[in-house]
Amino acid sequence: MTTLETLQERPEFESVALSIDVDEVRDRVHGTLKGLNATETADGVKFRTTGGTLIAVVGERSGGDEAESELVYRAAPAAQTATRKGRKVYEALEPYAV
Repeated sequence: MTTLETLQERPEFESVALSIDVDEVRDRVHGTLKGLNATETADGVKFRTTGGTLIAVVGERSGGDEAESELVYRAAPAAQTATRKGRKVYEALEPYAV
């Protein structure tokens, strides 16, 4: 199973803390980007291309800071379609980065 922690360790993914909760993230991503499938898991919401490639995962963040969720998104290799979609997910949520 792919968890936020294992994705954060992979070089093709980057992570960012967000000031909005997981439900808001899902709504904003679906309102901004088309052609993504969202799956609820124990680790959070996984966003995949229609071909099944994982592009991002958002999960609850614990701790006392202002961040409510953690986004881990595909950032490399730059030429891949999934990476471009991962970057678009990040850009849609960038105003909420902590």
